[in-house]
Amino acid sequence: MPPRHTSEFRVHVFDLDAWGAIRTNVLLRFLQQAASDASAAAGFDIEWYERTGTLWVVRRTIIDYLAAAAYRDVLEVRTWVSDLRRVRSQREYEVWRPADATLVARAATDWVYVDTARAAPVRPPEDMRQRLMGDAVAQPRPPRAAAAPPSHAAELSRRVELAEIDSVAHVNNAHYAVYVEQAVYDALAAHGWRVDPAQRAGRPTVARHDLEYFAEAAYADTLLATVWTGDATADGFATECTLSRDGTRVLHASTRWRHAPDGAPASLGAAVAVLSG
Repeated sequence: MPPRHTSEFRVHVFDLDAWGAIRTNVLLRFLQQAASDASAAAGFDIEWYERTGTLWVVRRTIIDYLAAAAYRDVLEVRTWVSDLRRVRSQREYEVWRPADATLVARAATDWVYVDTARAAPVRPPEDMRQRLMGDAVAQPRPPRAAAAPPSHAAELSRRVELAEIDSVAHVNNAHYAVYVEQAVYDALAAHGWRVDPAQRAGRPTVARHDLEYFAEAAYADTLLATVWTGDATADGFATECTLSRDGTRVLHASTRWRHAPDGAPASLGAAVAVLSG
């Protein structure tokens, strides 16, 4: 068994979205903090990385949102490393609500170990591999996102604001979920679906994010979001979203959305149909 670490978080009122549920990016931030906590507990805290001029950067995140979490909930993020080889690490997570033994989310991140001075991947030290991984066995991953935008895809642009930048001077990996969801909502609204924060019934919610990161985005960058849909079912639909900067791909997101079979308004179905071509 690989070493496991548990971090505890409380859901605050400022973590909620317009419908009173925890924001998807908040859970992603909990994962990020839990990974940092686990590394520190193994002897590799932020100060260690600063002294060695290295850091781990997220290459891909897959998260399944399995149950709702609300204000005042206490959540446990249980995390462990399932693979660490060459310059990459694979970390697993389970987010539990101990009060009722509910699994709220399950996730995995692929990390790359980077020498900050050279801005290049390097091998982590052997003692790090031993302390973080032990005798773990890597878990399989689905194929990486590779879809190209179709001609009917919607295009929207946004500017990166200062509040979206983290301590390493680029957009925090968790915040890309905000960009993706906003782009999908805007694209659907442009085709007749009305986003109504006062109406909880029938709204789509994220069931899965698969976020693959290719490049950084910095303050004042203009990002072009390209959005299209597919694989619609009675209780949900899928979206693809790419973010690019001056022709450089920054992110590809494959997202699965769910809604109640009898709760989706006709306007949502029509908008999904348009974006699917």
